[in-house]
Amino acid sequence: MLLVVALLSIALGGGGPTPRSMPPPATDVASSARDEAARLLGLALAGEPRVEAVQRAAEARAAPGRAEADGWRRRARLAGLVPRVTAEYRHDERTYHVLGLSSGAEVDYMRSMPGDSFSVRLGWDLENLVFARGELEAASAAERAEAKRRAASEYATRLYYERLRLRLALIAAPPAQGRARAEEELELDAVTAELDALTGLYGEGAP
Repeated sequence: MLLVVALLSIALGGGGPTPRSMPPPATDVASSARDEAARLLGLALAGEPRVEAVQRAAEARAAPGRAEADGWRRRARLAGLVPRVTAEYRHDERTYHVLGLSSGAEVDYMRSMPGDSFSVRLGWDLENLVFARGELEAASAAERAEAKRRAASEYATRLYYERLRLRLALIAAPPAQGRARAEEELELDAVTAELDALTGLYGEGAP
């Protein structure tokens, strides 16, 4: 009899456990996280140049471009076609003193014979057309320039993403305390100033 009463109570909704609310599906949670990440990244990237532009600007400031560096070797080789010019100017001052007798008459005079000469000589060092000694120096200089460009590009890339990380932190979870927020903004300003000195892309009006 008690069992029948219990079954009727459950059937009529008068007892029994209350169903719990079901958690949202995992796919909905992942989709919501992706949407929020895209929104925050959009805010952090607003007004920012592309990382490729930052890298190119850093390379340009660090050393001459690759095309110019490659031209150093070509000019060193072609230097053998340029003649070596030697100019010479000479001034002679000759004086003759004649003293004696001529046809029974005494001769005593001086003759001055100044002279000027100018010469130009051209010389070629054709062995440089085969291998110029300056090529080794040009190649070494080109390697140093490439190393400077690569180091500047890598450093600018690190600063670029560090700046984005700091901007994202201020946007997504700004500190509640004023001092903590001021410290984060100072850190952001320091990274921005260093990035601007390296690339020249961040100045007045930078986000």
